[in-house]
Amino acid sequence: MEDETGSWAEFDQVFAFDTVFAYGEQTINKIVKSRRSMDNELFIDLLLKTLSIKGPSEVYPPKSNQDLRKLHKQILKSPSPPAHQQCVLYYILKDVPSHDKHTAPPAATFAKSVYLPGKYRIFIDGIWLMDRGKYKEALDHLTEPVLIPTFPEKIISTLCAHRQQRADEDLALAYYYTVKPAIESYKVLETLFARMAASGVAEPLFWSRGQPKAFRRKLFERLVNDVLDAPEGEERARRSMELVHLPFDAEEEGWFEDYLTEGKGRSIPRAKDALRVRAIATGHGDAFVDQGSGLRGDSSGAMEWSGSSFEHGLMTPPR
Repeated sequence: MEDETGSWAEFDQVFAFDTVFAYGEQTINKIVKSRRSMDNELFIDLLLKTLSIKGPSEVYPPKSNQDLRKLHKQILKSPSPPAHQQCVLYYILKDVPSHDKHTAPPAATFAKSVYLPGKYRIFIDGIWLMDRGKYKEALDHLTEPVLIPTFPEKIISTLCAHRQQRADEDLALAYYYTVKPAIESYKVLETLFARMAASGVAEPLFWSRGQPKAFRRKLFERLVNDVLDAPEGEERARRSMELVHLPFDAEEEGWFEDYLTEGKGRSIPRAKDALRVRAIATGHGDAFVDQGSGLRGDSSGAMEWSGSSFEHGLMTPPR
């Protein structure tokens, strides 16, 4: 392998295919638009920050050949390892369009010349595709077993924000279940939790038990609220029935009661009914005590859990 100041340290060597290359206006506009759609932070911005380059949005995309040369110098001056600097150059070279199908793209030529490790190329290919909104293609790279999860919270947030139309293509959950990254941000955990809860009730509950204790109660209350305070209909009735029959542990049992009697959940129209049905489901129906006028019960629509609903096994909403 070449030394740290090999051919890639010279701009005219890296861009030997066109030493006066500059980004076109259309390319610049697409990148700027993409950044706006991603909370004003592209994945290349994160890479530049790891190289201690300040103001990523000011230097990328470079507006002229001179700006591109300045960015190249900034990358080379970074205290980061050479391989990390090469990764950023590889990303930038992927922006260069290839007009000759018989010639290897500049990025591939560069990666080969500096012996850029395959796992680095896979990762950069993935985040480059993320920055261009090609999420499904990006996950083909970012879920490779050889990769250590990098920027997982940003990846999940981006995939959630740009939800696919087809319900069977939940890319955020696909990425999470495949990679199993450690998530520290409650906001990201809550987003994942909501995606799970959209298709079921038991799965998010069991999943929440493996999350930091500081977040568990908040997630649990989010689930109770989303299920019981959903729009009226058979789907709400079905999900509510599933919720009140789940095997809560001792803590969750207390959270459930507290949330619906003293917490924000007490204002939910079905709070009292949920407590009543839970008591019956757990064999404590005789001990159920009405929590007072502050609790609200529903006597209309698909969530009525009294009278004829009990006679129908609680699963069939009254007509």
